[in-house]
Amino acid sequence: MFHMIVRKIFSLLSLVLSCAAMGQTITPEIEKRAVELVAQMTLEEKLAYIGGYNGFFIRPIPRLGIPEIRMADGPQGVRNDTHSTMYPCGIAAAATWNRELARTYGHSLGQDARARGVHIMLGPGVNIYRSPLCGRNYEYYGEDPFLTSETAVAYIEGMQAAGVMATIKHFCGNNQEWNRHNVSSDIDERTLHEIYLPAFRKAVQKARVGAVMSSYNPVNSIHTTESRELIIGVLREKWNFKGIYMSDWTATYSTVGAANNGLDLEMSWGQFMNPDKLRVALATGTVTEETIDEKCRHIVQTLIAFGFFDREQRDWSIPEKNPVSSETALAVAREAVVLLKNDGDMLPFSRKIRNVVVMGPNATNIPTGGGSGFVMPFETVSVAEGIRNADKRIRMKVLAPELSVDLTARGC
Repeated sequence: MFHMIVRKIFSLLSLVLSCAAMGQTITPEIEKRAVELVAQMTLEEKLAYIGGYNGFFIRPIPRLGIPEIRMADGPQGVRNDTHSTMYPCGIAAAATWNRELARTYGHSLGQDARARGVHIMLGPGVNIYRSPLCGRNYEYYGEDPFLTSETAVAYIEGMQAAGVMATIKHFCGNNQEWNRHNVSSDIDERTLHEIYLPAFRKAVQKARVGAVMSSYNPVNSIHTTESRELIIGVLREKWNFKGIYMSDWTATYSTVGAANNGLDLEMSWGQFMNPDKLRVALATGTVTEETIDEKCRHIVQTLIAFGFFDREQRDWSIPEKNPVSSETALAVAREAVVLLKNDGDMLPFSRKIRNVVVMGPNATNIPTGGGSGFVMPFETVSVAEGIRNADKRIRMKVLAPELSVDLTARGC
């Protein structure tokens, strides 16, 4: 009965979100407004605008009514300078095989962002599992391009329906974290378009994602912050992407290469695309002012399309500790669990069992990803606590590194 009610709620919410998601189209009117605003910017303002500042912000230009834009990690919770609901990781969302639930996941996370005044969330991550050693596999949606694409589209639609811009990452071929700034992912054209790019393409063409983030790694020996073939040839010309193409943090490697080959916004700051270096490039003719204007237009028109010029982003009616978000996280966790068939009673599942051992480094800890995947949750329940809370009659022994606890008579 519970699952039927939840599915009905998700179906209704799915319809509402699908309709609401229609609002992020960059229309000719929006493009015209952006052109007029950029024309009023001074050269110095434009050169500064395409480099981030203060770690996670796009700088404001108050005299033109251009607002400060706040970004935040990440794919499974609002990370920066806040406690937030920590959702199950990306691979768990994919393991639900449930578009409606993925859409609700994105919408709940979008509401968490609105409660904090965050405009742009830096997720989802959709790179394909190609190596079990990739340090970000937990963020991603698995090894199947179709499952990854459908999960990502629903997540993005849900988030953007909440009035928050999603950022699909890492474009593309992020197969490992070791030496990620230098190791090239060498991929032939068919493999690229059939395995690595479908999730990005659907995010652009179907979900109308507002932003795309580069990967750190080169693809076929060219870094993805200056790959003309990928950024302009595929993203802009083939897919007609009109949003923001931003670098991952410190993933830009040159001034002229990045400027001329499609990067709009260098994050977290303008290490290469900054006024000092760009003035030299302009003076020598290696970069044109029209190229700079185009970057500013891409950023401004996307921000206008999402309503950021015309409303306050923080929604004070949404609590930061939102019970709706907690319910969504729980629903995803429940549906993500995959139980194998228990042939021959190999697994000791029985209501009569009263002696349980919980072992391992995460017996009493909550594992969470590092970097952009890290979230500071309001509260947590470990595996040991959860079992103990489920049935007070269970006699439990916890075996963890440097820890041996008897939880028979008390909680943990």
